[in-house]
Amino acid sequence: MEAVLPALLGNDFALLVLKIYGAMFLLGPIVLRFTFKFKAKVDPQIVAKEALPVDVQQFMARHAMAIEGLGFENVGYVSMGTLAGGTRSFMALYSNSKTLEWADVSAVKSAKGLKGYCEFITRCSDDSQVDTNTNATAPVLSASAAYHVFRFPQITDATTLYRAHRMLVQENIGGSRPELPPKGQEVAELKRRLERYGARQQQCGYMYFDAAGQQFRLTWKGAILGAWRSIWPVSSIRNLMQQSQSQARLRSMGVAEVRSA
Repeated sequence: MEAVLPALLGNDFALLVLKIYGAMFLLGPIVLRFTFKFKAKVDPQIVAKEALPVDVQQFMARHAMAIEGLGFENVGYVSMGTLAGGTRSFMALYSNSKTLEWADVSAVKSAKGLKGYCEFITRCSDDSQVDTNTNATAPVLSASAAYHVFRFPQITDATTLYRAHRMLVQENIGGSRPELPPKGQEVAELKRRLERYGARQQQCGYMYFDAAGQQFRLTWKGAILGAWRSIWPVSSIRNLMQQSQSQARLRSMGVAEVRSA
């Protein structure tokens, strides 16, 4: 090992790679600090399913029948516009009036393609919340202690995901009372839910409110953590750790075996 570093430093190509990688760690937070923007106010709009991009429609259709079979009613298809720079976000929103829970299929389009996931959310009157989803990307910023978020990218069907969600609700907020807004107010509640994200990050010191632009920007703390956690191999290691932890949790709950992502 002692001989490896001098050998790398003596190799021009290896030295160039190390310099570039070091520059990414130094410049990444600076670039992110001055380019990242998150809208403080969002305007989700119900749109016709046919108005969605074709690939978004196809992705949402994979989960629609299973979610509806679990007792969830489709509230509508929602266009959320640009929440973060260079992206367009869409959602198929569902609610269950019997269990007082949410479900959705979310999709984000960017220059890199389409990414999406399915999720179930139980929000309670005491502001606690359990969010169980299939998002494969480990979060780069902080979550509130009252918000329990579980990611299971290994799960490929909504029925298995909902089974895991119900167990996690009982484990984390079993005694709290779930709630839904009055019928017809679902999109207004979705708007409040989305706008709470920036405020929570501000409380944790990761974002600040830019009053002039009516948007949230990253603090240096948020920019450094966000950039460093997104750079390879840190990002890959964090995603693998999340997958391993979620697989272990599924086994501990006795949820049906699922394939590796």
